[in-house]
Amino acid sequence: MPSSEYIIHGTQPKNLIKILHDGYIDNDPDKKYMAMLSEWGKTKQIFAQLIYKDIPNEKKQNPMWGMCAIVLDKKLLKDYPFYATRIGGFSDKFENGKTSEETIISGDGNLPKMPSLTKLKTAIAKRMDWNMSIAFMHSHEILFNKKIPLDTYCKCIICGPYLTPKEKKTIMELSNKLDIPVKFYEKNKKNEGINKLIDMIDTVDTVDTIDTKEKV
Repeated sequence: MPSSEYIIHGTQPKNLIKILHDGYIDNDPDKKYMAMLSEWGKTKQIFAQLIYKDIPNEKKQNPMWGMCAIVLDKKLLKDYPFYATRIGGFSDKFENGKTSEETIISGDGNLPKMPSLTKLKTAIAKRMDWNMSIAFMHSHEILFNKKIPLDTYCKCIICGPYLTPKEKKTIMELSNKLDIPVKFYEKNKKNEGINKLIDMIDTVDTVDTIDTKEKV
C-alpha cells in the first residue's frame, strides 16, 4: 500500500481563523494575514509543501511552518496550475515561476491524471539527505495562484502547541461548521517528525474536542 501523500499549507492561528471564516485559502490576502514573506509584498501565490512517509531525516524536522497546518488533498496538483521549486526559489509572479530554471515540476491544471512526482521527490530526498538540524524541511515549496476552497480540498486541520484556549475554541467551532476534522496536540517527542504528522492525519476523522471549562 503506497504511503499517504498530502499538500500542507502552514499558517498562524489568526490567519487560520480568517481562512475558516472565508471558506478558502486566499492567494491575495490582506498583508496582515500573510503568514510568510510579507516583506516581499503581495506575490498573489499560495505557498505549500508536499509531505509523504520516510523522507530522509524526517524525525529531525518540525512537520509544519507556523502553528497550524491545513492539510490538502494532493489532487490539487492535478486540478490547479502549480509549480514546485527549491526553498526560496519562488518568483514574484506565478507565470515567471512556472517558466523559471529553478522550477522542478509544474502543471497547467485540469490535467487528465496526477502529474508524476518522481522528479520532485528525488529533489526533496537529495536536499534532505543531510545531517540537518533546521526547524523545518527546507527542501522545496509548491505555489498555487488561485483560491483553494476548503470544502473541496481540505482533508483536515492539525494545530500544534501554544494556541490560546480562545483560539482553540474558535478554530474548533468554525471547523465543525465546515465539517472539517481538526486535531490539537501538545509538544512532545511523540509528535516530532513528518511521519508522525502523517500518522496523525491518517487517523483524524472527527472534529477534536477541548476542555469547555478552559477560560476563553
